[in-house]
Amino acid sequence: MKIKIDHIAKIEGHAGFVADIAQGNVIKARLDIAEGARLLEGILQGRSYNEVSQITARICGVCPVVHTLTSLKALEAAMDVFVPPQIVLLRELMMMGQILNSHALHLFFFSLSDFFGIKNDLRLIKKYPQKAKDALLLRDFGNALIDVIGGRSIHPLTPEVGGFKKFPTHKRLKELEEKSQRAISAAERLAKFFGQLKYPAFERNCQFVCLSFPGHYAIYDGEVKSGKSLETASDFMPKIQETQIRGSAVKRSQYGDSLYMVGALSRLNYNAKNLNQRAKAIFRETDLVLPSSNPFHNVLAQAIEMVHCVEESYKLLKKAEALDFEIDPQPFEIKAGKGYAAMEAPRGTLFYYYEVDEEGFIKNANIVTPTSQNLARLEEDLKEYLPSLIGKKDICQKECEEKIKMLVRAYDPCLTCATH
Repeated sequence: MKIKIDHIAKIEGHAGFVADIAQGNVIKARLDIAEGARLLEGILQGRSYNEVSQITARICGVCPVVHTLTSLKALEAAMDVFVPPQIVLLRELMMMGQILNSHALHLFFFSLSDFFGIKNDLRLIKKYPQKAKDALLLRDFGNALIDVIGGRSIHPLTPEVGGFKKFPTHKRLKELEEKSQRAISAAERLAKFFGQLKYPAFERNCQFVCLSFPGHYAIYDGEVKSGKSLETASDFMPKIQETQIRGSAVKRSQYGDSLYMVGALSRLNYNAKNLNQRAKAIFRETDLVLPSSNPFHNVLAQAIEMVHCVEESYKLLKKAEALDFEIDPQPFEIKAGKGYAAMEAPRGTLFYYYEVDEEGFIKNANIVTPTSQNLARLEEDLKEYLPSLIGKKDICQKECEEKIKMLVRAYDPCLTCATH
């Protein structure tokens, strides 16, 4: 028996799926990535430190902020650049906007239809008009955070090594603070709605990886947590084993002998105790028991994270009222060095590595994106999930294919990032 899906809609990028099944055993289950290699790491070599972060932002139009900021963090680590607290706060605000923007898009417009079998988004909007408005309001709020601080909502202009080329005014930050009140209500409504949905039952043995920082729901900074171990990005990233398979521009990743999952479910499994108050209350209203090993719960984890991110935005904006952003750029010395950095992208932990020469030009670069880490785990999940579908007499092949697509979309893959 062969299952072949030519195109999986509602994911970032283009992919199909193929599985070979013999006597009920899944011999192969693989995503066919219909994206060409983009060779960004090669393009970065020989470029000056002051332009590479604008280049890496172009890896993705959905999550350019995290590529910009992780790139800057790796450069700062390589050249020992001090970053003042005011700068970190603004970067954290941009990251809240990044996650809200991406999660709102994925939850309502990509994943929600899987629960109701509605393929036409216009029908989905007609069925749930208030939920559509809430999702768009959250996207708008996320985009506004990025636009005000980064200069524009896609491919931000203002962040640079050690700081910003231009700072937002307190007036505009205050306007964002006021908008956050409507956003929190929208986020709570959406999260409660997703908390009431019925998620497919599928438990598997899985290693989870994300950032961890004491007392924080780690997004911008932290050590890399995997099981009981904690490592710096400079210790963890070199241990990621990337492999290339024939016919695919996307590398598969594993850590030691383990395939692993990054993303909202990983963060929630490890960091739920550090959720903000209202997000924690929403989580407690659900039936979700942590740690969860069900990848479909990644969707619900994103919904809970949206509430957390709006709350965190409000807290950061309140802190910003007392800060002076009109500070002189921090002086730093351009020098040779090697730097690692990790941040939590909407889809999971993003890793960057740069080797810089004494004139500030890039000698080597490596980028490991969330989807390239998740892909091998996703394909293994599909192999484990398929037998439960093909063994049911009441499920036809079309329904089986829809469940496969639902699992792929639950991971929220970004293939444009993966083929960087």
